[in-house]
This record gives sequence, C-alpha cells and structure tokens, in this order.
Amino acid sequence: MEWRFDSRKKVDIRGLRREFVNVLRARGTGDFTAAELVWGELVGNAIRHAPGPIAVQLDWNDDSPVLTVHDEGDAFEPDIRLPADPMSEHGRGLYIVRALALSLGVTDIEGDGSQVSARLPVRRAA
Repeated sequence: MEWRFDSRKKVDIRGLRREFVNVLRARGTGDFTAAELVWGELVGNAIRHAPGPIAVQLDWNDDSPVLTVHDEGDAFEPDIRLPADPMSEHGRGLYIVRALALSLGVTDIEGDGSQVSARLPVRRAA
C-alpha cells in the first residue's frame, strides 16, 4: 500500500495515519501504538526537513511489515542518539523510531532524495 502527497499543500495527515493503522489492524497483530508512532515520526521528519513530494509505502512481503518514507530532501547521516536535552522538540525522532521498530535503515537515493525504512513491531495475522 502506498500514500503520496506534497507536504507543501494542505493534506489530511491524521486521515492518512488513521488509514495506515486501519490497514495494519485488518492484516496483523502486534503493537499498533508503536507502529503509529513510528509512522508519525518518519512522516513528520520528512515534512519538517524535506518539504515537497513524499511517498509512504507499507510493504508486507515478510511476516512483519516495513514502512518506508521517501522524500526529495538532501542526504543525511542518521543520528540515533537521544539528544543532550531529552525534552527537546528536535533531534529525538530517529531515536524514538529505533526504540520502537524492529529495525531502522536510512538510504541516500542519489539524485532522488532520502529513504528511511523501519520494520514495524506487527506480525501478519494467522
């Protein structure tokens, strides 16, 4: 499943998030709250740091789904540490994602932005 939008335009982000969680609940079992927080952090980071076209993809080719957020922003080196001020509104998103997700990966797509992927703590329902 994929969602595409331009963050510079009015978008119903809450609706997209709700749809994402509904897809997970319909197909799986697990920590939906953690998965929703991962979605919020990754999409929020893309909106904040790389305004423009964003693609959010949910791949369920394995037992647990992988959420990938692709933006057209500059490449970045992920800093997955908790910031010096843990109450800061900046610098803790990837730390939170890493704590909640089963895995986290950041890829520079040469000439086409960045891609962040997280394996979610959800399993395919029997």
